[in-house]
Amino acid sequence: MAAERRGRRDPEYLMDLLWRTRSEGSRGPRGTLSVDRVVTAAVEIADAEGLGAVSMRRVAERVGVTTMSLYTYVPSKDDLLDLMFDVASGRPDTAAWPDDWRGGLSAYAGDMRRVLLARPWMLDVPIGAPPMGPNNLAWMEAALSTMADTPLTEDDMMGVLTILSGHVLTEVRQQLTMSRATPRTGVDYADWDGVYRRLLTRAAASGDYPTIARVMAAVNQDDERGPEEDFVYAVDFILDGVAALMRTRQAV
Repeated sequence: MAAERRGRRDPEYLMDLLWRTRSEGSRGPRGTLSVDRVVTAAVEIADAEGLGAVSMRRVAERVGVTTMSLYTYVPSKDDLLDLMFDVASGRPDTAAWPDDWRGGLSAYAGDMRRVLLARPWMLDVPIGAPPMGPNNLAWMEAALSTMADTPLTEDDMMGVLTILSGHVLTEVRQQLTMSRATPRTGVDYADWDGVYRRLLTRAAASGDYPTIARVMAAVNQDDERGPEEDFVYAVDFILDGVAALMRTRQAV
């Protein structure tokens, strides 16, 4: 609670909490309560009802303690959200990842996307700090290690990780946002590609958007590529750039 009373969140304190290196409280039925049990309960609520249903009171009720007792283990709602995000991320299963850098990064992006789509509430967690929890660092380590034996510099490796992770987050957020809007728009996310092409073609017929008209004329209107294929295409596009950068680094 000390960090909260100072009006800011101490990164060192947050890391201690994420890594369970700070002492836990002693309250709770028969001393069985722990940070892990608190976070597990919160994740269960979010999985069932969404992040909006998670409150310190709801979590306290679920684990059978008072709300004040809960603060002994998790000092604030913000802390709880950070803990939930790390726990919900899990550890990447790299056993089936290809050994080459491109295959490894593609697998990283695909697995990260699947985790986020399986738990949409994770996209609603406000990110207030870079990855510091053990699970999120495990994902970071897995992605960076695929590039360890490439011509990329360490700065390059971090840049690739940032760009690729940002793409995954953006694509998943767009898919979830548009899927949630289906009752209002009447269009499923998987159908938007074809609908949008038709609408752009119609708008471009005015002559005010000549480049759009040229692009739409060249697009195969019968292409049935879905969200999964669009995602893979974009990841390949990014990795083509990484491959070009590697060639540049090798030439130096």
